[in-house]
Amino acid sequence: MEDKTCAASAAGADGSARRRFLKLASTAAAASVLPAGAGAAAPAKPGYDVVVVGGGFAGVTAARELAHRGARVLLLEARNRLGGRTFYSKFGERKVELGGTWIHYTQPHVWAEVMRYGMEIAETPGVAHPDRVLWMSEGKVLEIPVMENWALLEDALKRFHAEAGEVFERPFMAGLSAAGRKLDHLSIADRMAAMEMSPAQRDLMNAMMATNCHGPIATGAYTEMLRWWSLVDGDAARLLYSCARYKLKDGTAALIERMAEDGGFDVRLSTAVAELSQDAAGVSLVTEADERISARYAVVAVPVNTAGQIEFSPPLRPGKTAMAKEHHAGKGHKLYLKVKGRLETLIFFAPETELFTMVFTDQPGEDGGVLVAFGPPLDGKVDLNDPKAVEPFVRRFLPHLSVEQVLGYDWGLDPYSRGTWCTLRPGQFGKHLEDLRAREGRVFFAGADIATGWRGFIDGAIESGLQVGQAVAAELRGRA
Repeated sequence: MEDKTCAASAAGADGSARRRFLKLASTAAAASVLPAGAGAAAPAKPGYDVVVVGGGFAGVTAARELAHRGARVLLLEARNRLGGRTFYSKFGERKVELGGTWIHYTQPHVWAEVMRYGMEIAETPGVAHPDRVLWMSEGKVLEIPVMENWALLEDALKRFHAEAGEVFERPFMAGLSAAGRKLDHLSIADRMAAMEMSPAQRDLMNAMMATNCHGPIATGAYTEMLRWWSLVDGDAARLLYSCARYKLKDGTAALIERMAEDGGFDVRLSTAVAELSQDAAGVSLVTEADERISARYAVVAVPVNTAGQIEFSPPLRPGKTAMAKEHHAGKGHKLYLKVKGRLETLIFFAPETELFTMVFTDQPGEDGGVLVAFGPPLDGKVDLNDPKAVEPFVRRFLPHLSVEQVLGYDWGLDPYSRGTWCTLRPGQFGKHLEDLRAREGRVFFAGADIATGWRGFIDGAIESGLQVGQAVAAELRGRA
């Protein structure tokens, strides 16, 4: 049973936007990394203990943990690659991350994986050590010394998050505190409206919050931002660095490939699941190609925005079905811009009414370089792959630059994500998160969207996969 709200959203997108998305998806996928031995042609073997639905970091982590404990595991992934909402793809002569990218040592689960597999770390120059900070306020581009700009932003961030310690005394706790339940109805915009700020400071905060939310600030829950602040122990610089400073030198694809190889479980790509039913004996799945696969247990590790595309029998808890219709707020865009002209190490901000809310240098250069940009939902109105469509915005900040090439990926049009990273809407934390995390008989659920800590991040996906892998392994031991 496909979720009609989701289907209408995707089908209602401008036809040319969908064609652009499909063209980009096929081009980018050709450059992505596939695990050794993975494919869609091999038939499923009989007698699996667990079928994992979804090949992002949560699904791969759960599959690896179960395989290491002796379980017979099959992972099914609808796309022709592993990685989920991470996507390492070719851009000119280099590779870039079109989805989840950044990691930090404040994120314990992903950092442990980096150490385990000996992955090398790289830095993003525009965030690690910018020489210039610019931002747009009331239609004008402003620039003051970096440290003065930072003091302006830090003051607003500390006042905005003043209630974080009371709401999230322990940021990895699963539920909301009593204080959090009282605030869960507020949006980011609601909280900002109650603050005294100059127009310049307000626009700077709007840019920061709209980027973190990856959607209009009226759609993101205030409690989500309080959780982020608690995770970095109230340190403004650490908040920015945790979101955008460190990345994997060889890309997220290298890490997930190592994890899949280490697990040694079976993988089927290009295999979307249409139905999942269960009874006392086990679970039964039907793919979109009408293939039937059975196992003792299932782990569903797909984005909450897409859960309505699978027909579950018996039906899921109300919180899961509600989220499949409501969706979370993360719907924005991300793209890379290859520019001509001297590109310094810089970062610039703009309020959510503009095409981009945050842009920073990914690769500086005297004769050109690469910028990475984030912005609000476009709903197919701008071609993310047309340099001329984005150049006017860039030249408002840096008039000497021309945009030669752009590469973006509209995750909202991707039927297997229908959004970017998870930012819950006002009220969703208290109303739905417990249901989203709960097992349903022999079916367990994992994913970055339902993590307790760094929800929406690679770290959250791995955290969730570890927890569910342990839980299913315990079930297998208890019922062997």
